[in-house]
Amino acid sequence: MKSGHGTLTYGGFTIHYALYGKGSPLLCLHGLNLDGRMFAGKNMKELFPDRMIVALDLPGYGRSNFIPGAGVLEIGKLIDQVADKLGLNQFELCGFCLGGIFALDYAIRNPDRLSRLYLIETMIYLPWWMTLCNTPFFRVLYQKFSHNKLCLALLELAPALKGLAKLQSLKLTSRLWNNQVNSFYIDMMKEYQKIDHIQRSRAVSCETMLIFSDQSFKMIRKTNYGLQAAIRHSTLYRLPNGGHFSPISGSSSLRTVMNVCRRSR
Repeated sequence: MKSGHGTLTYGGFTIHYALYGKGSPLLCLHGLNLDGRMFAGKNMKELFPDRMIVALDLPGYGRSNFIPGAGVLEIGKLIDQVADKLGLNQFELCGFCLGGIFALDYAIRNPDRLSRLYLIETMIYLPWWMTLCNTPFFRVLYQKFSHNKLCLALLELAPALKGLAKLQSLKLTSRLWNNQVNSFYIDMMKEYQKIDHIQRSRAVSCETMLIFSDQSFKMIRKTNYGLQAAIRHSTLYRLPNGGHFSPISGSSSLRTVMNVCRRSR
């Protein structure tokens, strides 16, 4: 397989994915209000230097059509379809934040198909302020301040938001906050957190690497410690002094994780 782009059709909707690098394939799922381009960054390439990253644009993001009414099961079917198209009977799967929820659910439902699972900054328990992101008012604020350097510098004073300014400068986020798509996924996450996912996670049988920043959101730390206790073959990697966006935007502590990941392959 060569680097490039590909598409598949699901229920009449077009779903896009991109291929980065060389090596055995690693399917990757991005976070909220992002797209597959986040895996084209330097940090992700260094974390998986001997992998061909297959970066899926989730429905409604990047070049993928929005699929109204889709749920966690539909995302799992998209993962299956991409893997089948690439001829992968067993493969590795990686998810960041929102993508980590879908990657985890897929691993629970398909224990025999995954050889390894990477969950980066995965958050299942939602903080109260996430409900504010569903409002039109938040969209106005996002449009007004998301590319304001002073505003971003002030936001970075919050430890959990370290790396946000650099992420914006790399233009990895949408220029607009899409209320229809983002609200759809936030509502989906609200429903998912009602499930006893810790108990369900005991069904994950593949080696699992849990990567998170120790200054990230409280709910991310809670999620990762809970998953570590539930998943038998799991290892927890904390990035010291990093916020939620550090794994994407740059963190020297990623080098430790990179070395461990390489040795474990």
